[in-house]
Amino acid sequence: MEGKKLRIAMIHNEDRKTPSYVIRNEVVGRALEKRGHKILYKIKDFDLDIDDYDVFIFNRHYEKTMLKYITFLKARGKKIVYELDDNYEAVDENTGTDKKSLNVLSMRELVELADLITVSTPELKAEIIKMNDRAKNKIEVIPNALCLRDYYNVRKQAKKLRVGFQGSNVHIQDLLMIAPTIKELQKELDFEFHIFGLIECSFKAFNEFCKSYSGERYKYMDDFQALYEELKEINYKHTKTVDCDEFIDKLKELNFDIGLAPLTDTRFNRSKSCLKFYEYAATGSAVLASDVVPYNTELGKEDLVKNRHAKWKAKLKRLIEDEEYRIGRMSEQMHFVMKHRNINEVVKRWESIIFNLLKQ
Repeated sequence: MEGKKLRIAMIHNEDRKTPSYVIRNEVVGRALEKRGHKILYKIKDFDLDIDDYDVFIFNRHYEKTMLKYITFLKARGKKIVYELDDNYEAVDENTGTDKKSLNVLSMRELVELADLITVSTPELKAEIIKMNDRAKNKIEVIPNALCLRDYYNVRKQAKKLRVGFQGSNVHIQDLLMIAPTIKELQKELDFEFHIFGLIECSFKAFNEFCKSYSGERYKYMDDFQALYEELKEINYKHTKTVDCDEFIDKLKELNFDIGLAPLTDTRFNRSKSCLKFYEYAATGSAVLASDVVPYNTELGKEDLVKNRHAKWKAKLKRLIEDEEYRIGRMSEQMHFVMKHRNINEVVKRWESIIFNLLKQ
């Protein structure tokens, strides 16, 4: 459909930007705009002239039923896309979300109502079809991708080699798993260990909150208290969670030589993407990740490690000690991301799939 222009409204339902919204909507939308298409970004507010748009992309989950609104859009000939990058049906006790939450209920509704469902991995596609067999004829896998120029990092030589971990509070359990490895290696080798994210306040303050909290407890609270005890014997620096608009600059500023991506093997995690790998590699960090889905579907064997203490210690030690090896792994990983996870290329798939939707 050369010469034709898409008109897309991207609808989001949270008070502020989330990583999902940025990667799956904003980055995609900016790339589509560069190709001449018209994109509207709406957070929370559905007050817009619907006749200005042909396709409405809904992201993740909503606070109330969308049946009436989507029925109205469809009656006006609009196409509905549901963009999903997490499997809320497989939510586990570590996330702080239960299976009766609005996240889950709105996901089921939007899977049923959408004309097209877009997901980031084949594993998530299979999970959605398992949930609703009618989805199999309207679901497409489009991998996460980055605007790589945003991540370009002029690396500065730090006084010490930097090993870093980055993640949200749902990854507390993952960091807890490898904390003993960091503790032992710091007794043998001289390196800095950085933790970026997890929470928006100091670890001390959050630990006090977890100890005194008397409401419904989530597993990540207990995991954090265990992690806090482990960290007492680790020399580390913590950088608090930042807003999405600040994330890339902060990751570049931290300038990790090695980026760690431990992941426990759960049904919920198997539906995740390798975004952490892409972001580390794009800023010039060598990545070491757990040998579980999704990482073992994209990273090579040299960059994967079984979730056992001895394995993590041996592989991380080599990356720290052997600079030539470390740079080689980083270069290969960066090449994969530049070739396969560059939004300038992946956007063509978004474009093609949406044009096909409009033909239906």
